[in-house]
Amino acid sequence: MEMVRALELLGGYTAGQWGMVTTQQALSSGVDDVTLHRLKAAGLLESVRRGVYAATSAAASDAQVEQAAWLALRPEVAGWSRPPLDPDGGVVSHQSAARLHGLGDLVNARVDITTPRRRTTRDPGVRLRRGDLAEADVTVLDGLPVTTPLRTIYDLLGQRTDASHVATIIRQAVEAGQVRLDELAERIRPHVRAYGAKPPTGKALLELLLAQIGLSVQALAVRPVPLET
Repeated sequence: MEMVRALELLGGYTAGQWGMVTTQQALSSGVDDVTLHRLKAAGLLESVRRGVYAATSAAASDAQVEQAAWLALRPEVAGWSRPPLDPDGGVVSHQSAARLHGLGDLVNARVDITTPRRRTTRDPGVRLRRGDLAEADVTVLDGLPVTTPLRTIYDLLGQRTDASHVATIIRQAVEAGQVRLDELAERIRPHVRAYGAKPPTGKALLELLLAQIGLSVQALAVRPVPLET
């Protein structure tokens, strides 16, 4: 197949998937493996992760790693046709969600994705976590399903993330108007005992966490929002 024609066919996917296409999508479009190899050798495609290619003519998003991992969950299905709570897919979560929301500075060596059923992956750069999510737990960032800041904080506490790191994320999320302290206190109550908060209330856990960075619930509630520069 001529490479120009192949790029036209792949464009049906790359135009709506952040400049990316999976091997299975390419094959279903009529672009064979040999042509994909030729496109890569010519510098027109680059491998983002196993089974996912990006057109080199497209500007890479800061979320490309997460987007590619999410596409690879259902490589035969167009990303734009998948619902946020896809029963056969997943939602970017935990450290990866915090990064995409611009919260904290957690080390993010792998892409975290929460799936509604137990799944495995051969990709060492992806960590699949089984979990139940509600519609209110998910937001869509440029077409990519991601857990909300509120749910992300809940999940990070669930894996016993360092208290000071979570406190920093909470501060940033509150200052950015992404979460409310009263809602957060209620949401994180299940993790009270894991962190040893006393009395065993969500507010007490918030106080314990924020104390790690020299803040209190009251101080954060009246803290002025930083001006954008």
